[in-house]
Parts: sequence; structure tokens; C-alpha cells
Amino acid sequence: MSAAGPSNYTFFQIKNTKTGQEVPIMGKILNFNYYESIYSSTVSGSIALEDVGGAVEDEKTGVLATIKDGMKITGFEEVAFHVFNESGNLNFRNYPLIVTGSPSVDESNRQTVLLNLASKTEMISSSNPLSRNYPEAPISDTILKILKDELKISKDKLDIETTKNQDKIKGKNQPPLDVVTKMCRKSIPADYKDPGYFFFETQDGFNFKSIDGLIDEGIKSFSNEDYSKEHTFYYFASLAANLDNDNNNYKVLRTPLVRKDEDQLRALRTGMYNVRIITRNRLTGEYKEEIKNLLSSINLGEKQEKPVTNEVYCKSYTFELSPGQDDPGVSDVILNNPADYVPQANMRYSLLHTQMVDILIPCNLNLRAGEVIKLYLENITQGNKNDQIYNNLRSGYYMICHLCHSFSQTNSYTSLTLLRDTRELYRSDK
Repeated sequence: MSAAGPSNYTFFQIKNTKTGQEVPIMGKILNFNYYESIYSSTVSGSIALEDVGGAVEDEKTGVLATIKDGMKITGFEEVAFHVFNESGNLNFRNYPLIVTGSPSVDESNRQTVLLNLASKTEMISSSNPLSRNYPEAPISDTILKILKDELKISKDKLDIETTKNQDKIKGKNQPPLDVVTKMCRKSIPADYKDPGYFFFETQDGFNFKSIDGLIDEGIKSFSNEDYSKEHTFYYFASLAANLDNDNNNYKVLRTPLVRKDEDQLRALRTGMYNVRIITRNRLTGEYKEEIKNLLSSINLGEKQEKPVTNEVYCKSYTFELSPGQDDPGVSDVILNNPADYVPQANMRYSLLHTQMVDILIPCNLNLRAGEVIKLYLENITQGNKNDQIYNNLRSGYYMICHLCHSFSQTNSYTSLTLLRDTRELYRSDK
């Protein structure tokens, strides 16, 4: 059996939280999409529902009606579900997603109702703006407090990577999730050199993780044989290779779409190689100028190299320092000088998008946004049988940026948007 076949719903229901009315919808789902992304603080979903009437008894009239009319869906209804196939489980039975508003109707089929779903935490965050300010402390400690105290997320659902630097955090009546997201670019990991974090939710919980940490941990996971098998995928351009039934669940089902490839002009403009940092002391009026090389030490491919040119191309940054920030004895402790993280963070985020590829695979419920996979892409042309089978420049480690599990009545697939910061097939893991 292929994971591209239909998945199984063991539980799928919608609940009106005002009346307590619960309606199973397993046999009525035409399409269900589930989404994760390292650029989204919460998961989300969407449902296309066959709503032909006679499914729900209207509590006031007793007349059998459609789900939309009988339940009077307007938003805040809970959708709980459990989906499984041979790859794994997608279980939101105890953590339902929330209907975001009134359903819409598919104009091509008036019997099809469309529902958009959001994480319950997203709804709580949007309705409870953060007004309090947090004193200077390690950023990761404050993030943990906000998520636990303000959003009531249990500790077992949180994976917070320790930050080296500390800062004050002001609520400013913003949604707590927005406050946490804004701290990503200011955060420097304790165990890695480069600043830059992602804050995102997967089916396992919430993650506040550095870019370098995600890459390093993801690649180290390949030392586990089971992980390596479940996170390695192949694309064969030749029909003969695709007719081979071995490991069909790990074959890319259509030609990968390359959305972005290495662009040296963009790299130079965004300061991926060199930056000019200009600082001004408020008290003395003194200016300092420094050119820094910002090449990253943690990569998905082989170590990146600066382009060979006769010129030094730089993106310039200018900062005004508060009293004491230019004192190494102070700055080294608190590390909240923007010159210490703004250029480096911009470099790291830009670098991660050196290559960007979309692929479609049989539904794989083991995958999560932020994980690292291996992708092997067959060369389009080959010489003799001893020639290199895989494309060295496009194959290798990638990070999952966006993930969508898509379920229909006949098929189930996973679509992935993958990111990589350097080219080349093999990374030196020794």
C-alpha cells in the first residue's frame, strides 16, 4: 500500500462550543488540508465539506438541516480529528483547531462548504493582547514565561532553545505570539555563533529554535537509521526508475519546482558575505567603521565561500550606541547592541534562501516543519552507467520551510517547500 492512497479518519467532528452540539463529519469530507511553516507561529487548516442537508437537527425548529445551517456556524467552533496512514498519525483529538469565521460556499458546487481553521492558541493570542513589560533577562527565559503564563501552553509542548543575550520585552498591547515572533531576529543562541531564530508550531507543540540549531540537530538526526530512512527522498526523471516499486513512499511524485537558486547579486545586496558597520557614540560623537565577513559556520551543504572578486562588496548598517554599549565589558555580558545581531541575523535569514525547491511526495505524517531531509535528484542526462546518477548541485540536505498534508477521498499527499543555504550534495559531517 502506498501512502499516496487515501488516509484513514478514525475521528473527525465539529463542535459548537456555545451549545455543546457535536456532529461527526468523517463521511462528508471532500478535502482536508493541514499546514505547518517555520514562518508561522501556529498551525492551520482548511476543509471542503459536502453539506447536502438532513445531517443536523436544528435545536430550535427540530427540522433536519445542513451542517452549516443546523449548527449555525459563525466561527469559534472546534474541529477535532485523528488521521493516520502507514507513515504515522496526525492527532488533534485533544487539541482541536478552531473555525475562524462563517463558512463560504464553493460557487462551482453549492453543496460544498469551505471552512478555514486556526490553532486555538492563535485565537487566544489575538483576543488577549500583552500589556505588561518584562525586565531585562535572557530572551529565552522571558519567551518561556510569556508562552506559559500568558497563553497557558504546557511545558511539555514547548521546545525553547537557550539564548546567549538578554533584553527587555515590552508588550505594547500586541498579541503575545507577535511579541515572541519579533524577538527572533534579536536572539543569539547560546551554543552557536549566528543570531536568528524561528518561532513556529508543529503537531508536537511550539518551537523557539535558532537557524543553526535546527540545521545542526537535523543533520545529526541522520545518524539514526530509522530517521534517515524516513527523511530521505528520491526523484527519478526516467520512467523505468519510477516503475520500480521499492520505496515508492519516498519518491518525489513530480518534477521539483525550483523557486529560487543561487543569486550572487542578491547575495551582495543583502550583505551575505560582507557588511560595513558604522557606529556613533552619543556622548562623544565619535564614529567607528568596521568591515566584517559574515560567512556562517553551520551549513546544510559544504562550507560557503566568498565569491572571488577584486572588490569588497558591502551592505552598510549605521547604529547609534547608548552610553556604555561600546564598553566591551558591558556589551559582552548583555549582548543587546544592535550591531551585534542585526547584520548577522539578516545574513543568516538571507543565506537560508540560497536555494528554494517545491516537491510533492506521498503523504508522510512523520515530517515536521523545521526538520532536515535529504533529497536526491537524478541527473537529466547521463553517459555510461558508471557516471554520477544524482545532481551534485541540487541534491543534499534541505530544511522543511512549509508543509501541507492534503487529504481527499481517493488520495493523500504531502507538499513541501524546502530551503538550503549552500549548494553541493555532500556536507562534511566528520
